[in-house]
Amino acid sequence: MSSANVASKHRAVGRWLAAGCLAASALALAACGTAPAPELASPAQVVPVAGSSIPRLELTHGAVQRLGIQTRPVAAAAPTTAGATKIIPYAAVVYDTDGSSWTYVETAADTYVRRPITVTVIRGGVALISAGPPVGAQVVTVGSAELLGTEYNISGEE
Repeated sequence: MSSANVASKHRAVGRWLAAGCLAASALALAACGTAPAPELASPAQVVPVAGSSIPRLELTHGAVQRLGIQTRPVAAAAPTTAGATKIIPYAAVVYDTDGSSWTYVETAADTYVRRPITVTVIRGGVALISAGPPVGAQVVTVGSAELLGTEYNISGEE
């Protein structure tokens, strides 16, 4: 067989492979559009809490991973630290439009509730607080802005 015939056959095989890949891609995209994964349908639920104006946020595990949510425990403060009784990472502090301060607490796996805190002083990367979640509670240090957006139904898209 001449080299021209071999090259012609390779081009024909290449075209068939390309056409097959194109068809497979089209089928895969069509399948994606017909039945979304359950997790994509509802990655977060805003659940009212009886007796409170602050809802509970229940996220799927996949949503927590996509947002990169991280937590750290509330620590006890030394007795002489400006009236503060607890320490949280400053990254866990969320400010409201009226200047009040909050933090998101993980109350169960992939479940978060915004809790008020009273910041006494900020020193570097930590906030000394005199009121807020108990020592040992896990507060959100990465992903608070996304949780706040979820709570207030702010998508960030225009």
